Amino acid sequence: MELNIIHNADCLQFMSNLDDNCIDLSLTSPPYNTGGQSFTVGDFYKEYKDNLSENEYQNFIYGVVNELLRITKHYVVFNFQILSGNKRTYLQFFSDYKNNIKDIAIWHKQAVAQINKGKMATGYEFVVLMGKDDKMIFEYNNFPDNNYVPNIKTWHKKESIKGHGATMPIEMAQYFIEYFSKKGDIVFDPFMGTGTTAIAAIKQGRKYLGTEITKEYIEIANKRINPLIMQSKLF
Repeated sequence: MELNIIHNADCLQFMSNLDDNCIDLSLTSPPYNTGGQSFTVGDFYKEYKDNLSENEYQNFIYGVVNELLRITKHYVVFNFQILSGNKRTYLQFFSDYKNNIKDIAIWHKQAVAQINKGKMATGYEFVVLMGKDDKMIFEYNNFPDNNYVPNIKTWHKKESIKGHGATMPIEMAQYFIEYFSKKGDIVFDPFMGTGTTAIAAIKQGRKYLGTEITKEYIEIANKRINPLIMQSKLF
């Protein structure tokens, strides 16, 4: 398995060719089924339209999660926000995957006023930590000596990636990679986008692997990643 590469591939097809438990940690944020657009950034994605029916979206998400649980040895870190286009899927998700959900972290973020009248301003997203069981103990970990790893954290996006409107903060990805994997581990992201998970993995001394269906995003990702790889070779 070639590592430190982002494959231009459909994630489900790619994962179907991976062995069981070949990945140490999976960390991702899937499309949210927003209808494909944001009022502030326009189109979220290129090839992927993000406007599936309820059944289509649930089948897609469940297919991805099932594969992630199969190929991942330790933990799957799965970030999403509940929105109108995905609410039924994720409310059902909590029940259907109750035997795999170990804990739920909250990404506290700045709430902004909604365009839709009467809608609350959402100031959080879920980060669901999944594994082979539902125990709230993470036996494989890289926790600090004081064992303080809070499950509510505030992260702010410090950079805007031109051409991609849906990205997570690097600090958020680093947080989960640092504490739920170890040096040299393999971190996988099936929705690699512009490379945030890969950058966080490199900064934490991990190997990365990912898929991304849009070539343009891979090009952006590699431009962000290559300087880090060159820098690491100097030391």
